[in-house]
Amino acid sequence: MVRTNLARTFMAIICSSLLASAQSPPPTPQNLTLPEAVRVALEKNPTVQAAVAYAQAVHEGIAEAKAARLPRVDFSEGFTRGNNPVYVFGALLTQRQFTAANFDLGFLNTPPPLDNFRTQFSAALSLYDAGQTGRRIKDAKLSAQGAGETGQRTRQEVIFGVVKAYTDELLARENARLAESAVKTAQSDLQRAQARQEEGQAVPSDLLSAQVQLAQAQEDLLQANNAVDLAHAALNVAMGLPEDAATTIESGLKESIFEAGVLAERQQHALKSRPDLREADLGVEHATIGSRMARAEFLPKVNVFSSWEEDNQTFLTRGGNNWTAGVSLNFNIFDGGANRARLAAAHYRQSQAQAQATQMAAAVKLQVREAFQNLTTAQQRVEVSRQAQSEAEESLRIIQNRYEAGLATITDLLRVEAARTSAQKNYLNALFDYRLSYAALELATGELAPDSPAVTP
Repeated sequence: MVRTNLARTFMAIICSSLLASAQSPPPTPQNLTLPEAVRVALEKNPTVQAAVAYAQAVHEGIAEAKAARLPRVDFSEGFTRGNNPVYVFGALLTQRQFTAANFDLGFLNTPPPLDNFRTQFSAALSLYDAGQTGRRIKDAKLSAQGAGETGQRTRQEVIFGVVKAYTDELLARENARLAESAVKTAQSDLQRAQARQEEGQAVPSDLLSAQVQLAQAQEDLLQANNAVDLAHAALNVAMGLPEDAATTIESGLKESIFEAGVLAERQQHALKSRPDLREADLGVEHATIGSRMARAEFLPKVNVFSSWEEDNQTFLTRGGNNWTAGVSLNFNIFDGGANRARLAAAHYRQSQAQAQATQMAAAVKLQVREAFQNLTTAQQRVEVSRQAQSEAEESLRIIQNRYEAGLATITDLLRVEAARTSAQKNYLNALFDYRLSYAALELATGELAPDSPAVTP
């Protein structure tokens, strides 16, 4: 009886939980401003995470290079069994087990198999390597600095991607709003055409024209809504979220005012601030260090070494032990010209890195010029399209009055309505290009950041 009551209680709890979960409302979509979207992207975008991991991995190279200044200590444990006369003779000596009986000629020529467990510790330290360790440390620091510049540029490109995706969705939603308004207008035109035909004031072709206009407007609305869905998914991916994540954005593509500045000042700022250009300059330093390292191969190296080992016939018993220590001097006399070839190649790589840095500087200046001119043109387009939109609204008002008075045909009305819609789209496209052009200018100058005007207009 007790078990039955417990089972019923347990089933009731499960059913209540399932019912509560079924009745619970879906998660509320997260409403994101552009700065919040950028913040999410810098935290979750896999490209940023990969750049951070790469920078951390490269930074470990500094510790690896510094390790060459410390002694290297190794341990080894080995087992050998054999009856090679030289091996047996030497192993007995190192095990401190050699006796007068081992001088017997028969034993020396045909010794029985012998086991040897060899335990060894060895150490080595470089006293002089012609400055190679110091150069490797500096090279590793340059690599870490370059990885940091790569990460910074990656962050800027991710921010630009979010700005573009966010503005894309804003534009798509505005276009969908226009398409929906065009459908309502086309429906009103169709109703007026039907009423005028019933009154005998319009021919059947007017009704057909209105129906065609409505069908086209409905098709445009379907495409506009599809564009909104795709733009929303693209923004989620740009932020590093699942494409179907429950997020929403602010509505409305509003006008903003951006300061273009002076082209020459923008270019000079880019030459100092662009992370990828600074990375190219680090590449020149890399190549210079490589040339010095190749030259150092002609100099001698001095090392000290030591070892201690113990040799036993069984793993647990104690046998003989010995140690060695010494100093070595290594100096290459002839290597077939390999060092000279490496030195020549290093000089050529240095020239290559310098040429690439010069070319990148020229390309950066050109990118800034292009972004600057695009911004100026987009700003002018906003002004022109705003005026055109106002004129299209006034033209439509006049034609509507003339149509109602029977002084214009429905063809004239539909043509002006299409012109008004086109003017509205041109204005929205100009706003989109203006905002994106400023973000592109900040990206070209290396200024794009979470708190820059392109993100927080």
